[in-house]
Amino acid sequence: MSKVIGNVGMLDLTQATEESVKSIERIGNIGMVLYRAETAHLLTLLKNAGNIGKTLEIPKGHRYYNGTLHLNEEYFKLLEQQENVFVNGVVMIDQHVTLETFQKGQLHLVVNGEVYTPQHLAGAVTASLLKAGGASVEIHTYKFLPRFESGKFQLTNAYLASAREPIHLVVNGVLKFDKDLDMEQFATLMDCLRINGKAIIYEEQSPYFYDKIQAINGLVQVIPAGYQYLTKSLRLNARSIRRFKNQKFYTKQPIFVEADVSREAFSSAIAEIQSSSFIICSEDVEDLVWERCPDLNTEIVSYEHAFVFVDGEEKWSKEQLIAMEHPISFIVDGTLNLDDDVTEEVLKDTLRSLDLFGEVIVADNRMKGVLHPYLRSNTGMTRVKGMEEESAGIGNVGMLSL
Repeated sequence: MSKVIGNVGMLDLTQATEESVKSIERIGNIGMVLYRAETAHLLTLLKNAGNIGKTLEIPKGHRYYNGTLHLNEEYFKLLEQQENVFVNGVVMIDQHVTLETFQKGQLHLVVNGEVYTPQHLAGAVTASLLKAGGASVEIHTYKFLPRFESGKFQLTNAYLASAREPIHLVVNGVLKFDKDLDMEQFATLMDCLRINGKAIIYEEQSPYFYDKIQAINGLVQVIPAGYQYLTKSLRLNARSIRRFKNQKFYTKQPIFVEADVSREAFSSAIAEIQSSSFIICSEDVEDLVWERCPDLNTEIVSYEHAFVFVDGEEKWSKEQLIAMEHPISFIVDGTLNLDDDVTEEVLKDTLRSLDLFGEVIVADNRMKGVLHPYLRSNTGMTRVKGMEEESAGIGNVGMLSL
């Protein structure tokens, strides 16, 4: 069966065959394609691919390495014959490698990515790197051995205190500063900072951050001073809202305000909300929510009696809808699948409104028309069952070898 694949970060054709490439019916955008001279002809078979950002040919006779390659003094001493290596990723040269050992070593490198070298080797490393096949390399010198962190990493006082020498920190992913991070200690112990991804910092930390940042390939998210940063959705009811007094929230997650929250309780608890997500509230407090949300990108959705928020995939039947005590408002950010037994009469009795940001799946085209009068916000889509593609599909892939 032919495969349909989403976007691919890196497509490795170094070991591919015509059969393996032809097994792909369609592929989305490709960040980079790696190939050898003997597989170059396979590029022409990627006819149904989207945009291709970059193609790289691995030079003949070069061993291929993907990831982070650490090179120390012992490695160079053990090389008894010339070794050719193509690295897609990061090369880390140890600070104890001497200039004499490096120059006598028989390592020939081609790097598509980054090289970290101690200062005393900077000139020799720059001169020795080969350029081939469109590879691009950045060379960074260091005084102190870099620390590499990947994924989601939170910088804390404990991490700073563990340092025995100034820190050269490289983060591949998301870096978040702890709210209570001692910035004077940060200024003393952090030598420099490089980020490939995203940094999340508080406004009062920004002068220290920008003083130490050497490079950022991504974006910086600054949490305004005086705001509480919410990392997950928040549900407020008549009891839980009591813990807040003139609170300011900064969030990219949904906030749910239950119907039992009074106007007085909301007014005294919430001063301002900066959100790029949803705020779902009862009609009784909707005007107060608007007053406290200066960001026009915030989606504020109200309900009369009750609501159902769908952010994954849910299937609802006639019995489930009828069991609801009041007509309900559906807010769909995922996929809502309505069973075949859900009729127009059932919807008239049970559905108050529909805010569609995701997808609703219905039994037939007529039901698409039945849903239309209930729509308020509509940036999603309504689809009839059975209209989806039958071919086998795979979602987005970071790295794919064929």
